[in-house]
Amino acid sequence: MGEAFVSNQFVTLNDGTRIPIRPIRPGDADALQRFHLGLSDYSIYLRHVHAVPRLTEDQLAYFTQLDGVYRFALVAEDPASPDDIIAVVRYEGSPGSDRAEYAALVTDAWQGKGLGSALTRALIRAALDRGVRHFFALVLPENIRMMSLLRDLGYPERMRFEDGIAEIDVDLTQPEDNTVRGTSATVAG
Repeated sequence: MGEAFVSNQFVTLNDGTRIPIRPIRPGDADALQRFHLGLSDYSIYLRHVHAVPRLTEDQLAYFTQLDGVYRFALVAEDPASPDDIIAVVRYEGSPGSDRAEYAALVTDAWQGKGLGSALTRALIRAALDRGVRHFFALVLPENIRMMSLLRDLGYPERMRFEDGIAEIDVDLTQPEDNTVRGTSATVAG
């Protein structure tokens, strides 16, 4: 279903830095754990809504062993150390639905550089190739960077609050303008 994601892709950030990206693999469990252990407590809280000091073996398997269609994730590799993950974006849907939950996490040192947006744009292309037409994200209101990332993508969105968490729905089929995909980063092969 859809095009295969080429494993030797890059995103280019606004400052010209080229970051290698690829789908996550089952062999990434150790790198994912190192990535997680390098996050600040606040970054972990914003993503998981509670403290997660260390990922369990079950969580590592869950996050790295994906079907590539309904559950798909991309990682960004540290350009100076390709064995290290510096960002992860993922979606999770189900058969028969064109809607999937979206999540993203960028290591603290790389936040604010456009990596999350660039990686999300690559994930959107992969999702559309696989029949996903809508993302939804569960976001704490204080997670300003995630709120901005979703808004700045340029796709129509709706937001509602429940139990102190924003659920943001993004329609991936209707970009608001044709420049959306190239505004803060580009994907090059």
